[in-house]
Amino acid sequence: MSPELKGRGRMIELRHLGKTYKTANREIVALEDINLSVQDGEIFGIIGLSGAGKSTLVRCVNLLEKPSSGHVFIDGEDITEFDRKSLLSLRRSIGMIFQDFNLLEQRSVLRNVTFPLEVSGVKRAAARERAMELLKLVGLSDRAESFPSQLSGGQKQRVAIARALATNPKYLLCDEATSALDPNTTRSILELLKKINQTLGVTIIVITHEMKVIYQICDRVAVLDQSRIAEEGSVSEVFTNPRSKIARELILPERIGASWQKNSSTEQQEEV
Repeated sequence: MSPELKGRGRMIELRHLGKTYKTANREIVALEDINLSVQDGEIFGIIGLSGAGKSTLVRCVNLLEKPSSGHVFIDGEDITEFDRKSLLSLRRSIGMIFQDFNLLEQRSVLRNVTFPLEVSGVKRAAARERAMELLKLVGLSDRAESFPSQLSGGQKQRVAIARALATNPKYLLCDEATSALDPNTTRSILELLKKINQTLGVTIIVITHEMKVIYQICDRVAVLDQSRIAEEGSVSEVFTNPRSKIARELILPERIGASWQKNSSTEQQEEV
């Protein structure tokens, strides 16, 4: 591998990433020349309107979608060159949660969380112990024997988060994880994700179309527009001085920005 394509240590790095879908009549460009670095331990947000390419982007990170061009580096290794066995092993270090939870309806909460451990060959007793630890972390240890149909949306997402953490991942990908939830439940899920980031050191990528999600928990943000990155920076920089038209459209109305600045200022005063 040439020196310019070598990765730079523990992070997620996308270089000149592109994804094109071919149909019978035309080609659809979902991603074009994406360059991003997500640092170890941060919460990184990717925001854009529907159809901007957000979900395709996050699925390229763990190669659930194979890029048409470019490279994906995880911890310094170009995973676009991995064989199937290496890729399956890598995916144990990358958890993923979705908008629609994707729980197994015929399994109890406990057995949903143990599922990835069973697939990995972990013994039943050890898998159960690990699952109970995680259910305690997400506040659902008392619902271990319940089934998904007996849970609220927020509880289902907590189970999904516990399941995503079962194999001790370094990274957690969140694809519109709060879009189906009400504001109060969204806030509690975001607080949980922040707790996971701070206590377990898990690096988190958050895909969303909601600005409030970005400013509540993210350190940095990239704004995606028509398959390309319109701008990138710290959340405070992008929110206070959006450079691109799409960022201004997403951040406005002004009351949202004013609310964020007020909350930020209050937090700074409390820290002092």
